[in-house]
Amino acid sequence: MKTVLIVDDEPITRMDLSDMLRELGFGVAGEAADGFDAMELCRLKRPDVVLMDVKMPIFDGLSASETILAEELAGCVVLLTAFSDPEIIRRAGAAGVTGYLVKPVDQKSLLPTIEVALAQSLRLRESRRQAREAERRIQEDRQIHKAQQVLARTQRCSESEAYRQMRKAAMDKRIPLAQLAQRILSQMDRADDVELVKRYLALHKHMPGDRAYQYIANYGKSRGCSVEEAAALLKARFMAEE
Repeated sequence: MKTVLIVDDEPITRMDLSDMLRELGFGVAGEAADGFDAMELCRLKRPDVVLMDVKMPIFDGLSASETILAEELAGCVVLLTAFSDPEIIRRAGAAGVTGYLVKPVDQKSLLPTIEVALAQSLRLRESRRQAREAERRIQEDRQIHKAQQVLARTQRCSESEAYRQMRKAAMDKRIPLAQLAQRILSQMDRADDVELVKRYLALHKHMPGDRAYQYIANYGKSRGCSVEEAAALLKARFMAEE
């Protein structure tokens, strides 16, 4: 059974909608008199549908709908309004609202509107999921390429050879190539911290390179951490002192 949250500041409207929904075979997840309570109930109930009045005190329905859909607190939102407003329709569409009803609502229009809103919402969520997945893959490809360049530079080999080494290491360790790339870049960041702190010590403490490295190592030893971790701690401390 699909569940519906009814949001309207008029108790009579909520009662009428509740009766119609039950007759149509829907479950009523709850009722709210303003947008703020609607968001809280959505977080608690996670309804399939929210019937949301637009004009309400304290927190209007359109703003609440934007939050509910952005945080994916409900399957879809159907707006209820006493008049047709192009600006409301524009904002509603941008937010991802997939249904729109003009009051007074009758039972004949309620069912098809909800059914269309649910179907459209499924398509919209799938489209957004695919977009997020595509963006994730792009970010992973960028990280892999960056790690490939770093490895080629440090190993003094071609980028194609660096990529081959990365693929072999990922297979041997049974981890995704993107995860291995993250580890390589993280390790490089830590190594950069060591060089950065060494340069800082040379400039401000007049320490030669080998003495600066020993200073970092001793700092790490006193705190039970690696040279790289010690460099990160020292970098944070030096930045705070400046």
